[in-house]
Amino acid sequence: MRICIRQSLCGFLYLCVLLLGSSRTVAQQKQTAGKRSSTITVKEALDKVTALYGTTFMYEGVLLKNKTTTVNVEAMKDKPVEDVLKSILYPGELLFLYVDKNHYTIVARQKKDMPASNLVPSSPAASGVSTVETDIRTVNGTVKDQSGSALPGVTIQLEGQKKWAITDNNGYFIITVPAETGTLLFSYSGMEVKKMTLGKSNTLQVVMENKVLSEVVVTGYQTLSKERATGAFSTVKAADLEKRRISSLSQVLEGTLPGVVSYKGSINVRGTSTFNATSAPLYVIDGFPVENTAFDDNGYLRDYVPNINPEDIENITVLKDAAAASIYGARAANGVIVITTKKAKSGPARVTFSGDFSLTPKYDLSYLNKADANEMVDLTYDYFDNDPAFKTAPLTEAARIRSGAGLVTPAMEYLLQVAEGKMTRADADAKLNVLRHQNIYNQQILDHLMRVKSNQQYNLSVAKATAGNAFNFSATFINQQGYDKKDVNKSLGLNLSNALTINKWLTATTGVYLNYGDVTRPGASGQGMSASDMINAALPFESIYDDQGNALPIRNRQTPDDKALYEKYKLFSYDKIPEQELNMNLIYTRSLKTRAYAKVNAKITSWLNYDVMFQYEKNSGKTEQLMDAASFYMRDKFNTFSALDTKGNTVYKLPVGNSLRNTSDYLRAYTFRNQLNFSKTFNEQHEVVAIAGSETREVKNNRDYMAMFGYDPLTMNYMPVNALELSNRFTGLNRKTTSLSPSELAYLQEVTNRYFSFYGNAAYTYNNKYMLNGSIRYDLSNLFGTNPTYQYRPLWSAGASWIMSREQFMEDISWLDILKLRASYGINGNVAKNAGPFMVASYGLSTLTGNTTGGISNPPNPNLRWEKTTTTNVGVDFSILKSRLSGSVDAYHKLSNDLLSSVTINPALGFTNAYVNNGAMLNTGIELMLKGQVIRQRDFDWSVTVNSSFNKNKVTRVDYSPKTTGELVNNVSGYFLQGDPYKSLYSFDFGGLNSKGDPQIYNQKGELTDKLISTPDVVHYSGTYVPKFSGALINDFRYKQFQFSFLFVYNAGHVMRMDVPYITSGFANIVMPAGNNNAWKKPGDELFTNVPRIAWDYDKNNNNYRNSYYQYGSQNIVSASYIKARNLAVSYSLPKSWLQRVKIADARIRLQADNLFYIGFNGQGIDPEATSLMGTGRTLPIMPTYNLGFNISL
Repeated sequence: MRICIRQSLCGFLYLCVLLLGSSRTVAQQKQTAGKRSSTITVKEALDKVTALYGTTFMYEGVLLKNKTTTVNVEAMKDKPVEDVLKSILYPGELLFLYVDKNHYTIVARQKKDMPASNLVPSSPAASGVSTVETDIRTVNGTVKDQSGSALPGVTIQLEGQKKWAITDNNGYFIITVPAETGTLLFSYSGMEVKKMTLGKSNTLQVVMENKVLSEVVVTGYQTLSKERATGAFSTVKAADLEKRRISSLSQVLEGTLPGVVSYKGSINVRGTSTFNATSAPLYVIDGFPVENTAFDDNGYLRDYVPNINPEDIENITVLKDAAAASIYGARAANGVIVITTKKAKSGPARVTFSGDFSLTPKYDLSYLNKADANEMVDLTYDYFDNDPAFKTAPLTEAARIRSGAGLVTPAMEYLLQVAEGKMTRADADAKLNVLRHQNIYNQQILDHLMRVKSNQQYNLSVAKATAGNAFNFSATFINQQGYDKKDVNKSLGLNLSNALTINKWLTATTGVYLNYGDVTRPGASGQGMSASDMINAALPFESIYDDQGNALPIRNRQTPDDKALYEKYKLFSYDKIPEQELNMNLIYTRSLKTRAYAKVNAKITSWLNYDVMFQYEKNSGKTEQLMDAASFYMRDKFNTFSALDTKGNTVYKLPVGNSLRNTSDYLRAYTFRNQLNFSKTFNEQHEVVAIAGSETREVKNNRDYMAMFGYDPLTMNYMPVNALELSNRFTGLNRKTTSLSPSELAYLQEVTNRYFSFYGNAAYTYNNKYMLNGSIRYDLSNLFGTNPTYQYRPLWSAGASWIMSREQFMEDISWLDILKLRASYGINGNVAKNAGPFMVASYGLSTLTGNTTGGISNPPNPNLRWEKTTTTNVGVDFSILKSRLSGSVDAYHKLSNDLLSSVTINPALGFTNAYVNNGAMLNTGIELMLKGQVIRQRDFDWSVTVNSSFNKNKVTRVDYSPKTTGELVNNVSGYFLQGDPYKSLYSFDFGGLNSKGDPQIYNQKGELTDKLISTPDVVHYSGTYVPKFSGALINDFRYKQFQFSFLFVYNAGHVMRMDVPYITSGFANIVMPAGNNNAWKKPGDELFTNVPRIAWDYDKNNNNYRNSYYQYGSQNIVSASYIKARNLAVSYSLPKSWLQRVKIADARIRLQADNLFYIGFNGQGIDPEATSLMGTGRTLPIMPTYNLGFNISL
């Protein structure tokens, strides 16, 4: 691991040297070229002055014509700028006038002799006149956007004349105009044209407003104007992200983009379109698809959200329909999320530093809705008082209970002593009354084993751009402290990019991203223990600390006979002390993720250029878990593999000692792309933009696993294990029967996926109003079968749009800024990374012979092909009242065919089921995005953004017919019925309780019954647990230096099962859900409650289907809709007058609260984000997070 890190860091430093060296080489070449002649033009000299002193000049173009100088500007760099200007200008009969800050105007000595000319720009600002005016004046000022940021490159023109100027990097401009009143026009890409009539003042402060639809759309293969786009795109920009603290890409995507649903840890674009293939969208960063696949615990490849610092993001574009995403072919059916990182902008170097500190309180465990001490005591009474055996044979019944596994709780102990005659009922009642008020267990977990969750994040970025080079560097350090005292997650991310203009026709861009992670966390449940695992692991009145604060074990679940057996054979203890277990079996993970790319663009003509691009990704991670020999898990392992030797002594087949488990994961991927880019306008009315290229990709995942027993950390030695003996069924002295499979000791995995593609895209625009677009792509892959019918099938799209507002018949509608209609149709694809066309076999060692054996896990399928999704999309984009209100509406029909699904096949082929392209699914929906600027004033702004989407899903073909009710209500099959949505809930038609307190359902005939029915026709569809409606409301306010922003998200239209009490239980020896006090007690209660009679272990009517009828009954289906205050933020920008004194460009402080509250519509106080929607119970609550942050820019 050290060698890997050292090599990667050395490579990173070497690349930095190359990047900086390449910039220096070009600069030196330019300097060398300048030294070859002692005479240079005055303009060249002034450019050097600008580079050295940061000055800007205004002059009339003809002034410098044929003017030369022999002044060596570099040699005079230590002199004042005025001395240098005198040396350059005075010999040529030129003068310079100081205007403001570092701005100068150049004029001739005798202005009346100056000929007419046009103004030409000088770096970086310019102004000019077309004729000599005898009565002129100079107007200056600054131009900013609505957020107060300076706008460089704004064109200023005197209306009706050829007099113009350009703002410099600070938004400053100066222009000479006739003395009489005139009108200046300010124009800038992405902004509305601003008109200002000149008055008496010669100084202007101009604020320009955003223009809707002027923004560009980045697809990863090309960048195009949104006005000319025919597909469905959604975009979020850096300015939107900076208003609130965002720590992950998932948070960025939630609520900001219609059609993108971030829910319960998954991200979907326009619903789910697959059963078994990849359901995650494709992520593209800076033009390259990014692989972040890894093996899960079951050995399957999974796609994860890529690592990226949100503060590095310039914009995000989501490609949603076929016209937008089809250029990605067989990987685009789930949508494409294109991320562009920040690049340096021209001007002075920009240094930014920010820090964030957040705290999350400990869990509010009352949300879990578990029975408290009072209710658990009542349940103990219920068990004891209703057990007939305690009335007829109390001693025998008490002995039966004591012989059980962990049945004797502190509450039951008192009542058993009553049955045994060792305590009076009055004394037991008094002691039980004390227990009623003793809710201590979970509080001890919170107080002793958990801490407040915290997070620290620091970001540093440096950016500098010149005419020939743009350099950007950022570093991010994150330190997360989890609820468990041993849960620590640290990471360091470095991002470096450099764009180099080699000459007029050749540019090169390189970049590298590194992320080093260092994670320590508690062992997985069963192999280790976290504080969260211990919550509700014992009854509320039980304690894990004595009065002196000494740690105690939790109640032992072993029977008295078991304990006697362990003592006889001197086996390891089964006591489990939470405080000790939390420090054992920790998992340590070290990871290094690298992504490096290079792009070269060659300009062939003014309308044709060529791109060649390459990206290489390498992720490596090593996970170590040292299983302590004293841990409960290892003690149980030793006991399970224990036996007697020939002398009757206890021996352990697993070496006694620690166990070290190493897992190494690797990912290597590369992308190589060639692309021609064509862009040309004919006769000022016909514009054609086209690309054509090829792409090669390979992704390789590896995993190596090895477990060592009897491991000594000091000597790094371990003992051998007789795998052949232990891989057979083995019964230990603790009466447990198990086996140790070879894969538990070691295994290797490798998956390689290759792709080769041809693609093309063309767009035609006529008269800036009518647009046509088409794409086509051929994908070849080892994931597809060899049948040429499917191997060479193209994926394609076509789209059209019409900017209706530019038609002559709409020119008189003054309040309409733009109205655009769009339509598209096309076919995208999806691939299943865990399936293939060839027979797949897994190899191992025979437990009988010790020889190599193989098992076929996947039969061959030469007809395997990509899943196909056909999408039709129509949309409208609009803006009215000078962008006061803008938005878009989209409707789509998304039909997925050839979905990989399990079908029943002839058993004679060696398999009963196989995965083939046989399923189909339909998604239809509507998306709405509205942006409104409610108030726009100098000191106060208020803007509102509303995103809303509706998606309806339906399975239209699947080869599945359930045979039992349990397949549907428990979803053990993983499939859903044809005609219903994917991911649905099914329930019994609940009919209340009978007079005995048993649950009833309606049978096939509509009759009430409490008898067992196992045929699935008594189960009915109850709804989907995936939101149909999703969206957000974003409000942004600005008052002077204060900014306030809040984000509300909502998900609606789906259902869930609420958690219910246990009605079938062996005994009240485990924590039960609250609500048992409402259970049926006597005839007549069925009129007032739906909670059935609790059936204890002595109840003859205790059966499992009672519990199923109740738990999976229709009465427990409730709405899962909710609205949540995802975050509220307030920030303050320090006044510029303060910052100028310490040479700081900008400084802000921010306070933010996340997940402050929610409004649920289930009536049960359940947060749908913190529960199992399928009814297995609530999960730990999502607590509010409070954040303090700052941002400083130099």
